[in-house]
Amino acid sequence: MVLLLVLILGGWFLLARPQETTTETMEDTEVSAIATPAATATDTGEPTPTVAPKTIELEQTGASGQNGEAVFEPMNGSTRVTITMVGKKSDVPQPAHIHVGKCPNPGAVKYPLTNVVDGKSVSVVDVDYEELFTTMLPLAVNIHKSVEESSVYTACGDLK
Repeated sequence: MVLLLVLILGGWFLLARPQETTTETMEDTEVSAIATPAATATDTGEPTPTVAPKTIELEQTGASGQNGEAVFEPMNGSTRVTITMVGKKSDVPQPAHIHVGKCPNPGAVKYPLTNVVDGKSVSVVDVDYEELFTTMLPLAVNIHKSVEESSVYTACGDLK
């Protein structure tokens, strides 16, 4: 009885996991391969990026008490920027931008980002990831104290 149960469960297990295999013969050597999917998708239906995300350290500016990181990820011709700030918390939204130039005194705003609220911000910038890190440099991510005090920088990091 136990043997019959083992055989039934074993057969079900093999049938429930169908796999395509291919066999090729190369100079008297037999090689087998299991077919696997070529690409996967994320929960949002976006293809999995082939380029690794890039993390930019955001260093404290002045005596702000804030630092953090900005993670850049390729996204179908655009770039997702996720900012995480640590240290002194702000009780107001903090503007964030990608500026032309380098820290500590970057120039004009090149791309606005979503304001940092409770230490977090996620933005999608309409620029290709590879282009952002090659032909457009020098660029810097800059976090401002508040909308009212946008000339006061709290953290900055150069794209490399």
